[in-house]
Amino acid sequence: MRAEDHWEKAQHLEHSRLRRLDPNADYELVIWSCIHGGAQLLNVILHHTGVTADDFDMIHTSVPESTFHIPDTHKPVFEALARIEALGPRFVRGAETWDVDVGRRCLADYAIVKAAAASSIANSQPAVGRAQ
Repeated sequence: MRAEDHWEKAQHLEHSRLRRLDPNADYELVIWSCIHGGAQLLNVILHHTGVTADDFDMIHTSVPESTFHIPDTHKPVFEALARIEALGPRFVRGAETWDVDVGRRCLADYAIVKAAAASSIANSQPAVGRAQ
């Protein structure tokens, strides 16, 4: 999928979350929207920086297993998204009691991923030889 399509999907998820969900009452859906929106944004970064071609998409930070080198500049993004992904087993599939501070951190981590994606778009040059 093209980076621009990933960006649009992430924006749609975020706008739905902001319009319709309460960060605490709807925390399971907030977490899932951040996981899936974050994965879309990760693909924006990877495609725009030429780490992956448009025909290779990450679903999570570890799915599919990456065979490419993650540049040091992308590691904080992977770490932030991995922290969000770790909330799924605890709060969406699990029964851990919700804590508003967890929600704040989730949204802060999402903001890290989104800012990196926006920066990759702003700084991208057309990639020569990359799948379009």
